[in-house]
Amino acid sequence: MASHEARRAQLLVVDDHHEVAAVMVECLEQLGVAAEAVHSAEDALERLGEDEFDLVLCDVVLPGMSGLELLRHARQHWPLTKVALMSGYGSIESAVEAMRSGACDYLAKPFTNEALLTVVKRALMLDDVEGGFNLAAIAGEVAAAVASDSSFSDDMLEGLRRALRVLVRVTGADDAEIFLCEPEGRDPLLCVWTGPDDDALVARTRFSAGLGYPGLVVATGTSICRKGNLGEDPRYLRKSVVDAGIRSLVAVPLPDARGVLGSLHLLSRRDDFPVERVLELLERAAVPLASAVRAGVAALRQSVDAVCGDLDDGGGQLRAVLELMRQVAGAQYGTLALIDPATDRPSRVVSTGPASLVCAHAESGALASCTSLLAAHGVAAQPGRREWPEACRCGLPRRAISPCCLPLVANGRLHGLAVLDFGRAAPEHTHARLVPLLCMASQLAIRLQGRAPGVAVRGVADNGELVAIGGGAPPELELRCFGPFAVWRRGQPIPAESFTRGKALVLLKLLALSGGAPINRDVLIEQLWPEVGPRQGANRLHGVVHDLRSVIEPSRNDRDWKYVRNRGELYYLDVSGAIDVDLVRFRQAVARGVRADDEGAPDAVGALEDAVATYRGELFADEPFAAWCDAERAHLREAFVDALERLARLHRAQGNDERVLACWRRVLRASPFREDLLIAQMELLRELGRPREAQAAYEEHRRMLDGELDAEASPELLALSQRVRALAQKAARAEMPTEARRRRAGLTARPLRS
Repeated sequence: MASHEARRAQLLVVDDHHEVAAVMVECLEQLGVAAEAVHSAEDALERLGEDEFDLVLCDVVLPGMSGLELLRHARQHWPLTKVALMSGYGSIESAVEAMRSGACDYLAKPFTNEALLTVVKRALMLDDVEGGFNLAAIAGEVAAAVASDSSFSDDMLEGLRRALRVLVRVTGADDAEIFLCEPEGRDPLLCVWTGPDDDALVARTRFSAGLGYPGLVVATGTSICRKGNLGEDPRYLRKSVVDAGIRSLVAVPLPDARGVLGSLHLLSRRDDFPVERVLELLERAAVPLASAVRAGVAALRQSVDAVCGDLDDGGGQLRAVLELMRQVAGAQYGTLALIDPATDRPSRVVSTGPASLVCAHAESGALASCTSLLAAHGVAAQPGRREWPEACRCGLPRRAISPCCLPLVANGRLHGLAVLDFGRAAPEHTHARLVPLLCMASQLAIRLQGRAPGVAVRGVADNGELVAIGGGAPPELELRCFGPFAVWRRGQPIPAESFTRGKALVLLKLLALSGGAPINRDVLIEQLWPEVGPRQGANRLHGVVHDLRSVIEPSRNDRDWKYVRNRGELYYLDVSGAIDVDLVRFRQAVARGVRADDEGAPDAVGALEDAVATYRGELFADEPFAAWCDAERAHLREAFVDALERLARLHRAQGNDERVLACWRRVLRASPFREDLLIAQMELLRELGRPREAQAAYEEHRRMLDGELDAEASPELLALSQRVRALAQKAARAEMPTEARRRRAGLTARPLRS
């Protein structure tokens, strides 16, 4: 039989920005696919008629025919060709419409190369796996289960529940569950579940990132499998589920272009549960589930936008939004209070019921008394005040029976809070509605940004403790260099597509990186266009500078630029005015903290806390392969790690063990091969009587060594792991009922003889 080469996947990029399209094609070729670019929907339709394409990556906003119109044409005439749409962060309506019109995925600009490749890999996973699961058929059944035209949370959650029942049926699992992440607090919360062990599943409904299976999946974006002996895995922190007889578990992330939406779990009592085959099935099924979550959440946000108006009618729109949230929750009545950043107290209060439910902490301006509020965590409590969080017991009025508290937080700024009350007829599990309601609250906070600055939450430690808060108006211009690069003007994000020239944002990054120091024109030209000559490069630079200024300083004239300035051939970013650059702020805070620490000054902790709170991720995370910032990226990471180590030492001297552990966890995420800090962390956890957490930290480190370096742990670390494992097993045996311990030891009860 003659052999032949397998057909390469054909991809078509549609973007009217020529440079963006060219970069995408170059990136896609890393996957070994055949990619080409066109710059209008009309040209795309012509190419689709000429060739067979597997996937089209299309911008929503195009000259002439839009991306949504192209999507509808493609679905009608080339149904086997998948279409993924791309647009700016603010296009919620486009996201909803795209999912309902048949898009296989949705990318929010600006996106990283990794996010682009992830979407393409998901779209091209077409082959079924061996082992008896028809992946395409089951994924189609899951997609049909979550299909809904409704925007309300109950319908979205019910669709997810139907999908879980499909997965339980086809795999033979006992239970299934979905955790979804809060929009701002980022804790994964149990939102949907099915199976006979619901009492055990709901015994713990919230995890912090990095803790437990849900927290680990959300923090790392990787799947976890356990085949038998689930209770012996120290990472699994739900004793009630193990006690219910669950032995095996598969957990996969719900993927999103900007991170992870949550985690999907299948649980089984079988030791021989086929976790490898189930893993491949769940990773395929997670794609339509994630799309349904994105579309449902986007529709909820859109419903808030639809009733917000200009938010300046004396409270009518606020009351309408509150009523919408009450209806979605199924609550009896509620109160919405906006916070005045000058006083930290309510400035406007509206209610849909007979009396206000404003929390006493907010009434008095003592916002720091409720760390859940300031950490953007929602709270849903059943009737019975004794079981409520302490802050709620002390703060909520006596008329509250079954409250649900929702902070109005967006981009780290608190604008108010909404309190709903389910009353005595509260549903059994009010926490299931928290994530959809928090998304609505977050969208309202986004709308409030333009009219009030809110109370800035400058940082919340990993253990949930408030680091510092402060009011004040948002800066006129804000550059966020840590994590994906973002530009904000007066508290509102500037979409990437506002810059008509693709190099404008790169130029702004280069200027921000210099921190106000001037850069020669020739150096900028070499960085931006290394292949062109000086004259052509100068012309291009002039056009890019003009485009950049016209976007970030639209009210200025050519002779009075405020931010991007030049002296002859020297260009620089003027950081002395009403501009906030987190990179500049981080460098200054680190310098203050290091100097104060070396001098033994008491303000060292505050400065270092400010520094580590500013570091939200790698420098320019949207350009992970940009060689021009590699050296500074590594230098900043080292400065961040050094600041955390200094903080840990200072907190250790003051006896703040939880703060010490929080610092070490962050160091190990940034520098995962630091065995000295891992040993110190495990020793402290052992001293605190928490050997299971110590063992979980070791297991995570061992998997990383096996997967990345193929190296072994040091003898000291191995010896410590054996000691904490013994302590963890001893603690587990102590928690077992007497009869269970006897069975595990191989003993059986003998009848008494007469």
